[in-house]
Amino acid sequence: MGLIPMEIPRPEYRVWALDDMIYGPVALDALRSWVRDERIHSASWIFCEHARRWLQAGDLPGLRELFFVPESNLTAAASAEVRPAMLRRVRVLSELSEDQLSVVIQFGSLVHFPAFATIMKQGSSGDSLYLVIEGQVRQRIFANEREILIGIQESGGQFGQISLFDRGPRITDAISDNPVTLFKIEGNSFRELCRLHPDIATPVLLALGRTLAIRIRSDDKHLCEMIAMNS
Repeated sequence: MGLIPMEIPRPEYRVWALDDMIYGPVALDALRSWVRDERIHSASWIFCEHARRWLQAGDLPGLRELFFVPESNLTAAASAEVRPAMLRRVRVLSELSEDQLSVVIQFGSLVHFPAFATIMKQGSSGDSLYLVIEGQVRQRIFANEREILIGIQESGGQFGQISLFDRGPRITDAISDNPVTLFKIEGNSFRELCRLHPDIATPVLLALGRTLAIRIRSDDKHLCEMIAMNS
């Protein structure tokens, strides 16, 4: 007697809407349609029946890419909006004079994001450096559909520097926890800054190197502690 194929139930979801009503269960295709109709936003809460837990729509596999704007499509504000005093808040630029900061302004632009926007996506291409002027950005990865926090970048911090050096894929997602203003320097522009103004680029590169060295030392310390505990 042949085996009778069993139908595997499709994952179903419920949506906690703005009117405090729960809608569903619905399939993922319906959720994607609601996102396109702007009935679901990245901060909307979705209950996953198969995982038995709530996730925000921007964190749900199958939906989060719908909220992601590729780095090449970002709308930048005019450089005229940027003032040297704004860049002085950024730690890796703190050694530069006002005249040097005025030069850096010519090689980047301001970008603005609302809360819960995906600025950078794990695995995506892009070699831009982001300097946080205002707001807070959360860096994370996903493992087994669980969010793992990698770091928080607040005003004065930066992210994206690893891909700036090796032009490899992004290692983490970067999500705005609130409305943020960033100064974005694209890879080609940064390399042009290095070529034309090495006196400005050198202290910036050394400052970026120090932040990477601190991170590597911390990771190595944790690795050594884990090895010692398991030996």
